[in-house]
Amino acid sequence: MNAVSTAALTVASLAALATAPLAQAQSVSLTASPRALAAAEFSDVEIVGAKSPMPTVKFLPSTAFDYNAAAAEAQSRAVAVDRPGKRPVADAQGLLTRRELSAAAMALAPAGEAVPEAVGTGGIHFTSTRTYPRQQDRTYPSSAVGKLFFKDGAGNSYICSGSVLRPGVVLTAGHCVHSGKPGGFYNSFTFVPGYSRVGSTEVRPFGTWSNWANVRTTSAWANGGGSVPNVGDWALIVFNRDGAGKRMGDYTGFLGYQYPAMIGRHMTVLGYPANLDSGTQMHRVDSQVNNGGTNNGLWGSDMTGGSSGGPVILNFRQDYVGLSGSTQDNGGNRATSVVSWGYTSAGPQVQGGAQFNSDFGALLNAACSAYAWAC
Repeated sequence: MNAVSTAALTVASLAALATAPLAQAQSVSLTASPRALAAAEFSDVEIVGAKSPMPTVKFLPSTAFDYNAAAAEAQSRAVAVDRPGKRPVADAQGLLTRRELSAAAMALAPAGEAVPEAVGTGGIHFTSTRTYPRQQDRTYPSSAVGKLFFKDGAGNSYICSGSVLRPGVVLTAGHCVHSGKPGGFYNSFTFVPGYSRVGSTEVRPFGTWSNWANVRTTSAWANGGGSVPNVGDWALIVFNRDGAGKRMGDYTGFLGYQYPAMIGRHMTVLGYPANLDSGTQMHRVDSQVNNGGTNNGLWGSDMTGGSSGGPVILNFRQDYVGLSGSTQDNGGNRATSVVSWGYTSAGPQVQGGAQFNSDFGALLNAACSAYAWAC
């Protein structure tokens, strides 16, 4: 499965973007050209040395520390949209690949990791762990989360996280597909669901998906200059079917989504932070989300770059006997946001992201209208 290396850019006029209200959810879209040559695969050195583009903030509003206000907001706000996910329907056994990274590449692997703590100086408590047992990343719902590789125009390699949101659609952060500046789209998008590496042994249980068809983000991000917090730091990448006619989510399953349903609730965040296990293992953080302002939620976390674009999930679980459906937000495995930013200093140990709203719904609807088979 190879990605295309060139693309045609479709963008609304700058004048329209500047004057249109965000509620219209205008977006910018990059579509793969059928005439393009296949892009080169990521080399071992590019895989090990890929960097994170995660932006950071320099201050936190007082609401970020007000648990009661966040909880009250959640209780007073009705859920507008709730869509379920789905477990895998296709056998992925034939997609599993194992490979050994070269000794030369491993010698360039970054050294040193941050020490996890229960809470930073920001005072927002959280729990943090590598997902376990190791086979969990091959089991739904963890199987819907993966590692995203991509390149900029100069050929530098980068990493983010993402999740399968519809059968052929991957959800990630806007800053993982676009710099936030004119002409800012990245390229060579390659998604590996359930990625893991132990030592030099890399495992890709659902194969490597680089046959992307379209990538889009909000105009709020594309024209925001790359600054955060941003009201719409989200992106969607449509991947084509494989040679067997299957979509990625047929093998991995896919998450549901719900909005607005993040601020004031308890969330699970999954991703591949470079500071923990050097980004080689899926990581999990659980925390309540407070109000960070500008439609952004804020939660405790020891994850840093590499976790960008990872899903913020409501009711991350496998269903069980006695499950109650009495609450409006009791649907399992609903994405509500993605990791958008970290804090400039490591001390507060917080991250944040824009809460899904009708603008996100319009972004997804646009992708599904253009690629109905992917949804």
